[in-house]
Amino acid sequence: MHSVQTLAHPRHAALPRRKQRPIALLVAAVVAALIVSLAVFSPSAGAAVVPGSLFGGRTPTGLTSHSDRASVEVGTKFTVVTSGVASGVSFYKTRNNTGTHVGTLWTERGTKLASVTFTRESATGWQTARFAKPVTLQAGKRYVVSYHAPRGQYAVKRYFSARSLSSALKLEASSGVFRYGGKVAFPTSTYKSSQYLVDVLFTPTRVAAAPAPAPAPTTPPAPAPTPTPTPTPTPTPTPTPTPTPPAPAPAPAPAPSTGFPSASNTGVPAGTSLSAYTGPCTITTAGTVIDAKIVNCSLSIRAAGVKITRSKINGTVYTGTDGSGSFSIADSNVDIGDRMGTGIGDANFTATRVHVTGGNRSINCFLNCTVQSSYVHGQFRDESGTAHESGIRVGSGSTIRGNTIACDAPDVPPDAGCSAALTGYGDFAVVQDNVIDGNLFLPTTGGFCAYGGSTAGKPYSAGVNDIRFTNNVFTRGAGGKCGYWGAITSFDVNAPGNVWSNNKWSDGTLVAPAN
Repeated sequence: MHSVQTLAHPRHAALPRRKQRPIALLVAAVVAALIVSLAVFSPSAGAAVVPGSLFGGRTPTGLTSHSDRASVEVGTKFTVVTSGVASGVSFYKTRNNTGTHVGTLWTERGTKLASVTFTRESATGWQTARFAKPVTLQAGKRYVVSYHAPRGQYAVKRYFSARSLSSALKLEASSGVFRYGGKVAFPTSTYKSSQYLVDVLFTPTRVAAAPAPAPAPTTPPAPAPTPTPTPTPTPTPTPTPTPTPPAPAPAPAPAPSTGFPSASNTGVPAGTSLSAYTGPCTITTAGTVIDAKIVNCSLSIRAAGVKITRSKINGTVYTGTDGSGSFSIADSNVDIGDRMGTGIGDANFTATRVHVTGGNRSINCFLNCTVQSSYVHGQFRDESGTAHESGIRVGSGSTIRGNTIACDAPDVPPDAGCSAALTGYGDFAVVQDNVIDGNLFLPTTGGFCAYGGSTAGKPYSAGVNDIRFTNNVFTRGAGGKCGYWGAITSFDVNAPGNVWSNNKWSDGTLVAPAN
C-alpha cells in the first residue's frame, strides 16, 4: 500500500448544470423518486450539528493515486456523534480507478448493513450511489464505509489528520482502512494514517443552528511569518450532463444599471494604497485583521472574527461549516483567476461591496451568510467543457440583498457554462430560510437567472421552506428572457414560508414565479 505516483493538483468537481428544456424538467419531476425522505426537526440546545458527510464533497488537495493494480477494498472508519440515517456512499475517483465499484456500509465488527453498485460514474471526481433503503446509525457507535476497487489505483492521502466536516460524525486517527481481495470484504488494515476518501451520506435526526460569528477584537494580532497557501475547495455534487439548447446563448451581460453595484462602487476604493500581505494563508488567530493588502494566496479561515477590508485577494476566501471560523470581507476584490474555484464561501461570513470575478462559482452561501451591495460576474471559460458555473449559490440562512448578480461564462461543449446567476439545489441539505431581496439579475448564458430551491430529484428536494424573493429586478437577454428558458425555476409558491413579491423586469412589468 505504499507505491504511489503524484497527481497534479485536481480541479474542483463541477456543479450540476440546469440548462434543461422545460419538458425534460417536468418529466424529471414526475419520474424522480427520493430514496430517502427525512424530517428535519427544529433547532435544539447544544452543540451545532452540520448534516452532510465526512469530507463534504470537496476536491481534495495533496492527493496521490496508488499505482498498485491489485483488487482491494478501501474505506473509512467513523463514529456517529448524533443519531441519524445513512442514505448512501461516495468516494473520490482518480482517472485510472476503473471497473465496477461497489459501496458498502458495515458495523464496527464487520456486519454488512447495506451495499450499492455505482453507476453512471464520471472519469474523475466524487462518485455517489444511494442505498435502496436508508440505514439508521446510532450515536456513540462506530461504523465503516468502503468501496471495492477491482483494479486498484485508488485515491489516497498519507498521514491524514483532518477533522470530519460534519459535527454529527467523527474521524479518529488511522481512520483509513483497506483489505486486499477479489471480492467485497470488510477492511481492517491501516497504513501510515492513510485516508482513502470514502464518505457516507448522512443526515442527523436533529439539526441545530450554527453559532453566530464572534466579534473581532479592536487590536489585530501580528501576522505570522511565512504564508502557506492551502486553498480549500467547496462542496459540489457529481455532475450529470444535460443537453445544450439549440439556440444561441444570450449576449454577454451588460454593465449594471444605475443604482446597483458595479465595478465602480465595489472592490478596493479608488486611491487606496496596497502593500503585500506577508501573513499566513491559513488564519488560526481570532480577530485577525487584513487591511489594504494584496494577498497572493487563498485564505483558509480557521478562526472567529477575521476581518478583511480594502484588499485584493488573488485567490479565494473560505471557511468550513463546522463553526470553527467566521469572517467579514468588505470593499475588496476577489479574483479567483482562470480556473475552477469558489471565490467566497462556505459559512458564517458577511461580504459587503465585494467585486468577485473568475472561477466557476463566485460565492457559496451554504450556511449562515450575508452578501450585500456586491458585484459578481466574469466566471472563467472552461476549455475542458465540464464546469457548471454560477454567480451565487444559497443553502440555509442566507441573506442576498442589493447585489448585481451575473453568470456570463460562455458555453463550451460538451457541457461547460452557466447554470444560473443564483442557484439553490438540495444536494447536501434542505434549501431554507433565505432572503433574496433587491438584487439586479443580469442576463445569463444559463437556462435561468435563478433557481428557487425546489429542484426535483435531489436528496433534499422535500422540506424547502422560507425562501423569500422580494423586490428583485430581472434583465432581459438577447432572447427576451433573463436566461435561455426564463427568469426563475423551481420556486414552490406553496412551500411553507415561501414569498414571491414585487419582482419585476427592468421595464417595470412583474415577473411570475415558476414551479
